[in-house]
Amino acid sequence: MRWKRTHGRRLPSLIDLGMGRGRDLIYFERRGFRVLGVDLSPVAIEKAKRRAARLEVSIGTRLGDIRSCRLKGKFDVVFSSGSLNHLPPKIRARRFAHFKAATALGGIHAVNAFVPKPNVTAPPDVDPDAWPFRSGELRRYYKDWQILDSREFEFSCRFGGSPHRHALDVVVARSPG
Repeated sequence: MRWKRTHGRRLPSLIDLGMGRGRDLIYFERRGFRVLGVDLSPVAIEKAKRRAARLEVSIGTRLGDIRSCRLKGKFDVVFSSGSLNHLPPKIRARRFAHFKAATALGGIHAVNAFVPKPNVTAPPDVDPDAWPFRSGELRRYYKDWQILDSREFEFSCRFGGSPHRHALDVVVARSPG
């Protein structure tokens, strides 16, 4: 993929792990990032490409599984929203180490994961291939980085047509250097 430049300056690179239909990828491209999205679903990737073409947005995509894909190069931003729950607990430390190694010095990770809460009922169509994170677990993977933001919150959702609530753990962290 050829990365675009503006006025001779390299734009910051961003990878979206588990990009889905590309909504976030398109958002970041429109705000000046060179973007690459990785997803396991060829259908989702095709939908993202069609949407990007319709909106005249340039995105890069790659078919891959966040549980095993090898990231090449260094990214200024590693982003993932709603996909990290597909990492089984036994491989999480190894995968986070890989994602961190693929981050430029001073780069940012902006990630979130669903966490169970006693007062939050799971949606009716819970993904059988997903594993919830424990409260505070996400932050522990960044103990050697500067935590810029870390919080847990609940929100209402209608995805899938049925109203329900989620609890989300969010971490924004900067790599050393």
